Amino acid sequence: MEIIDQNRFDELKASGQLPSPQGVALAILKLMQQDEVTLQEIAHVIQTDPALTGRLIKFANSAHSGTRRPIVSISEAVMFIGLPMVRQLVLGLSVLSGSRIGKCKAFDYDEFWSRSLATAIANQALSARAKTAAEETFTCGLLSNIGSLAMATLFPDKYAEVLAAAAGKTADELIGLEQAEFACDHNEMTVALLKEWGFPEIFLGIVLHHENPDKGDFQEGDRTYTLVHALRLSAFLAKVCLADENSRRLLLPRLYVLGARLGIDSEDLMTLSDRVVTEWQEWGRLLDVPTRDLPPFAEMAASFPVAPDVDHCDTQAQTAKPDLPMRILVVDDDKAVSLYLKKILTDGGHTVTTASNGREAMGKVLESNPQIIISDWVMPEIDGLALCKFVRSTAEGRKIYFLILTSLENEDSLVEAFEAGADDYVVKPLNPKVLVARLRAGQRMVHLQDVLTQEREEMRGVASELAVANRRFQRLALTDSLTLLPNRRFGMDRMEQEWAAAERNGRPLTFMLLDLDHFKQVNDNHGHDVGDHALQQAAKILKGCSRTQDLVARVGGEEFLIICPDTNINAAVQHAERIRKTFEATMLKAGEVVCKLTASVGVAEKIATTATFTELLKVADQALYLAKKNGRNRVVAAGQKK
Repeated sequence: MEIIDQNRFDELKASGQLPSPQGVALAILKLMQQDEVTLQEIAHVIQTDPALTGRLIKFANSAHSGTRRPIVSISEAVMFIGLPMVRQLVLGLSVLSGSRIGKCKAFDYDEFWSRSLATAIANQALSARAKTAAEETFTCGLLSNIGSLAMATLFPDKYAEVLAAAAGKTADELIGLEQAEFACDHNEMTVALLKEWGFPEIFLGIVLHHENPDKGDFQEGDRTYTLVHALRLSAFLAKVCLADENSRRLLLPRLYVLGARLGIDSEDLMTLSDRVVTEWQEWGRLLDVPTRDLPPFAEMAASFPVAPDVDHCDTQAQTAKPDLPMRILVVDDDKAVSLYLKKILTDGGHTVTTASNGREAMGKVLESNPQIIISDWVMPEIDGLALCKFVRSTAEGRKIYFLILTSLENEDSLVEAFEAGADDYVVKPLNPKVLVARLRAGQRMVHLQDVLTQEREEMRGVASELAVANRRFQRLALTDSLTLLPNRRFGMDRMEQEWAAAERNGRPLTFMLLDLDHFKQVNDNHGHDVGDHALQQAAKILKGCSRTQDLVARVGGEEFLIICPDTNINAAVQHAERIRKTFEATMLKAGEVVCKLTASVGVAEKIATTATFTELLKVADQALYLAKKNGRNRVVAAGQKK
């Protein structure tokens, strides 16, 4: 572990100004270095310092309150506490007694020891709760920031300047200023002192990184992970104890966030904090260390703000902006967990909505349209599994990635969660790294769903465009480009359809073929542009004269087909006469050219002896031939001689 250079530390130690045990405490520490020292010998030396005696008896009773009768003698206290713990307490209490004042004007010595005492008591309580208690937890908390006191003692003027420059800045920024000025920081100085005083190696790493555990190599589930986060929470609880009323309300949310890292819900944390405050005040009176009166934490919590005031270091290891920011709904009845998750996810670039139970979450699902839901399992009213089933019962809900939080990791419980529709789970207490890793899996799933949805929409769009294009091409394939009438192919298909219908239903059917008289002369005399214009006007006449059920198609240069369903020969002839007379009465204009066109029409009706529609068309063509042969500008029905 990299700490202050040993030669540099030896120089500082030689100055005689570093905090160190004094008097009876020093004698006790030296006595404990002997191999065969007895408890009675230790107790005898301690008794020569009444203040130290009272403090050790007080610690023995507070550490094991309620487990046995009160301890009243120092011999009993030493036996009950044990020599390793006695050594640590003597060390810590001695350093406290010998370093109550100093020359650094910017360093508040009373506040430092008050904060250190609160940290020690909280660290011992948290370690006991987590069943990681060790003899060193109290003293570790008490001396966890002793490096700051050492710097204030060694460099009173320069450290005052550093503290002034660091006012309002983060712990990391203070460390940067210390490194720039002294080539070491207060955490490194603390570790050097604790190592000098014989602290176990495991606690050196915890103290070094307790202000920012993410910089250390602590694995969830390890004892060191619990110890470092307990010390961090202890230091922050001490900060809350010493803050003024307004600042406390701003700090409380973060206190619950740090508690959530250890799996402590807000209610349990408030109870523990109240107990720490009571002991802090009692120890303060015993050690003549100033403390404060605080209302119950539940009372303070009732008015804290919605947004937690969490330092950047809380989540900086997990909050790189994601490539795929998500809309996330967090559902948990524990405010500490909810605040903790919201902070991690918001810093990670996600949009976060919260709900305190499953019933509230149902409305939020419809309101915020989340892509991911992170829900606690056990909640009042509607629990996480019921919420998951509700979400999966909706069409949109089946697309949501559902991640459930649980303290249960047995096989049956997990099977139940997955059968309810959960996609994944995270075990409490929450580990941010594990949570973020699980979220990445959810992000990938949501992204894949979005990609598939987008591809489906694109395919629908392409299919729609293809359908439109096909209809357009089909229309173009069946339409005469000049007159915009159906072309010969369309006309032939329609003749076949109408023939089949007339065959099935026994209805009449008549075909007409119309030819513009002497049209070649129009092209020869006036050019094809005029001819094309004349054909377009002829098409308009035919469409204007046609009935709704009729079909008009251009089947040749100046030849047109008219299909007349449900029409006998007499009605068709009358209709053909109207068309012919309309042509005869119309002057066709093309620019400055004015001309008149007449039309010859051949009409044929489907009769019993007509075998096919092509045969009927031939009969109509023969009638048209007779009309043209007999002088044009006339209608001839099949069977007529002239």
